Amino acid sequence: MRSSIRAYVAKLETSLSVVGSNLELKLYGYNDKLAILLSHILAASQSFSPKIDRFEVIKEDLERAYRNTNMKPMSHSTYLRLQFLRQIFWDVNEKLKVLATLTFSDLAAFVPELLSQLHIEGLCHGNLSGDEAINISKIFQNTLSGQTLSVEARHGERVLCIPHGANFIRSVRVKNDLEENSVVEVYFPVEQDIGKDSTRLRAITDLFSNIIEEPCFDQLRTKEQLGYTVDSSPRMTYRLLAYCFRVMSSKYSPVYLQSRIDNFIDGLSALLDGLEEETFEHHKSGLIAQKLEKDPSLSYQTGDYWSQITDKRYMFDMSKLEAEELRTVGKEDVISWYNAYIRSSSPTRRRLAIHVYGCNSDIAEAAKLQEQSWTAIDDVESLKGSSQFYPSLC
Repeated sequence: MRSSIRAYVAKLETSLSVVGSNLELKLYGYNDKLAILLSHILAASQSFSPKIDRFEVIKEDLERAYRNTNMKPMSHSTYLRLQFLRQIFWDVNEKLKVLATLTFSDLAAFVPELLSQLHIEGLCHGNLSGDEAINISKIFQNTLSGQTLSVEARHGERVLCIPHGANFIRSVRVKNDLEENSVVEVYFPVEQDIGKDSTRLRAITDLFSNIIEEPCFDQLRTKEQLGYTVDSSPRMTYRLLAYCFRVMSSKYSPVYLQSRIDNFIDGLSALLDGLEEETFEHHKSGLIAQKLEKDPSLSYQTGDYWSQITDKRYMFDMSKLEAEELRTVGKEDVISWYNAYIRSSSPTRRRLAIHVYGCNSDIAEAAKLQEQSWTAIDDVESLKGSSQFYPSLC
């Protein structure tokens, strides 16, 4: 505690957080003192002993946070999508049950086990030389006594491979009984982000998004006034590239919102076919310029680099490579991408729809969608038990 106060006075900051299955330690500030601060933190971790009074306070805070999870319909839809896609997913209700039984003795016994085996990846970025970065890495080696975590024991995320032609739908009520907003999220998997064609595929996906973003908002938000929140954008879920449409509305039911999203998607064929070459080139040149823009801050660039490490892609010039690839992309490439992954008549199209019903919408309407080639998923774990999963990339 005393070291952290001194660090703050010296314009140094730290954070320790749980990200997925990993502990993430960040230090930032004046570079000449970072190594000293890191040494103090790692030394403290070796002799750390939890205090029972803090245990009770933090346990209560965590319980409150778990109970408040998914109170907002937009975050609820994202949660349900990830629950569906990830092979291993600990539901918040399961966490609550376990938390209720945890004791201080459980925590005290777990602390030494936590650091007994380790795999560490790091990033030193900023006003540091190569030798300084190596010396910082040696602080971990010299201070931490844990054994190396074997490759087999390291956690890897696996994502469900939705079969070609499948149309899965998950319908739930809002968690807050007074919440009026409903949400529809329609998710189209593209391909796993790996191999020689992955950069081109990301570039085409981004260009498609750039072209349709304004028409999507104009049609669904401005003209049809479906709701205040309307967006469409690419998704990258543990190195699975996809495209997603989302609408949140307090006026219309998810069944109606789905029909309007489908109508807009069906109209994209004419929109892309009718796109003039000059307009297409304008979209392309604008996106290239955006990808070649200098990062607005050091912290922003650090975040980009760190995501390459956590995703195990290690492509630190990714935006530049995508910009170079975009120069060779033509309108026919975007149309082919749409025809393969989004168009309703495509045999390779795959869909996952998440419908969150607000208090003013009747979830009984969801039955109508099963008459339109949708497959309702009520038991996600049962589906996972009979499904294929992509190989783990990160």
